[in-house]
Amino acid sequence: MRQIKINSTTGSEIITTSDVKDYVRIDTSADDTLIGRMITQARIFCENYISRDIVAKNRTYHLSETECIIDIPFDTIASISTVTAEGNDEEHTVKGLDNERIELDGGSAKDVKITYVTAGLSDDLIKIAMLQFVSTLYDNRADFKTGTIVQDVPTETRALLNSYKTMFI
Repeated sequence: MRQIKINSTTGSEIITTSDVKDYVRIDTSADDTLIGRMITQARIFCENYISRDIVAKNRTYHLSETECIIDIPFDTIASISTVTAEGNDEEHTVKGLDNERIELDGGSAKDVKITYVTAGLSDDLIKIAMLQFVSTLYDNRADFKTGTIVQDVPTETRALLNSYKTMFI
């Protein structure tokens, strides 16, 4: 069994309410709170879609049993705080371009817990994908509109995020 827990969010959103208002051309501050919530919703969707953290987080990854090599989900890893097996500190080697892989020096282990901090992602392609998604959320605030077609997540947002997508298995 594998479980992952977000202990805390340490980073801040990569787009702001002001960015969204400029993108969508909103001149009023009446919807600022709503837009802030939509930014968070869009970011969470995007993070889950690409299986990577856009905003830096402190996470704990738990595996009930593992071989010696562990791929840590939601990379890029900024730092690894602890690696334990059955409650004891576990000697390990960090590998990978983004420190996303750990090799346990003692081989296979049970009840492994890894506490780590992700660095988050922030580039213009992700920002545009999030702006586009927030725009769609803002324009389609209700599930149903008479005489119009309600859209799912815009295909373009997914297309923009595809190059970042990794699988968390």
